[in-house]
Amino acid sequence: MTTRPIWDTRMMGELRDWYAQTVTIQAPTETQDANSGAITPTWANVAGLVALPCALAPSRGSEVKRSDQTFVVSDYTLSLPSNHPEIKEKWRAIVDAVTYDILLVQAGSMAGITRLAVNRVE
Repeated sequence: MTTRPIWDTRMMGELRDWYAQTVTIQAPTETQDANSGAITPTWANVAGLVALPCALAPSRGSEVKRSDQTFVVSDYTLSLPSNHPEIKEKWRAIVDAVTYDILLVQAGSMAGITRLAVNRVE
């Protein structure tokens, strides 16, 4: 049985103002240094996942205090008005020149929207 959206997908075009930003999804290729053995990721754009319309919104945040430092953890929800089950959690998203690690990929129940739980890379 195939999953079909309950709305006409042409209606998503009417929501373009809701998706005013663009996202590019990148995947890593890991290379190992022959001398040191250190693994270094090289990031490249994933074909078909470049400059997609999206909406980025904060979902939660917290502040972690230690005796020698304090840092902020900022989580966001990145919504795409299309279905992208090919996106993987180990990949990253670039929105407005800011890099976010993808923590979770959530396919919409209507097979028309993808939500990504992401956090900002500092």
